[in-house]
Amino acid sequence: MNAKKMMYAAAALVAGWAGVAVSATAKGPICETSANVNSTTYYNCSGSSHTALDMGNASCGEWNHRAMLSGSFYYKYYGGCAAACYGSDCNGGAGNYYVVTGANGWDFRQLHIYANVSSGSKTCDGCALGLVGGTGSATGPHVHADNRQYATRKSAWYTSKGTTCGSSAYCGNVVGYPTL
Repeated sequence: MNAKKMMYAAAALVAGWAGVAVSATAKGPICETSANVNSTTYYNCSGSSHTALDMGNASCGEWNHRAMLSGSFYYKYYGGCAAACYGSDCNGGAGNYYVVTGANGWDFRQLHIYANVSSGSKTCDGCALGLVGGTGSATGPHVHADNRQYATRKSAWYTSKGTTCGSSAYCGNVVGYPTL
């Protein structure tokens, strides 16, 4: 383990023991310039509460779905869902997904991954997690990202950045600042 990884691991352990929540930076999950945010606080930007970002490029099974948090984080994988582009009931509607766990009940989740050979738990910075998909309760191929504290979704992580429908979801652009 190199010195940088050891430093991140030590900081994560100290934060966990101390129960101190910290802010992270989240970038768009899709390395394609046409990727954009198509849902924020409300589904399709109107209607029922959603309190998360849905980001897509209208393609399924293509373009790597990237780890969104800047820096080296542990992404725990919850898989087992068959490849799907337009929904299933797998994993309670989450489909194949990843969770980064923080302190004080905080976590950051990326859902609906179309699993491939790169899918699986890992520690990384911007690595490929799988392909853009629609596993779980999805109406089409996209990446769903949310920040939760004790299972309650919070919107401040992206509204404080000013991310709205139509914003770029390109992997080089910051979309928010989740708490971990």
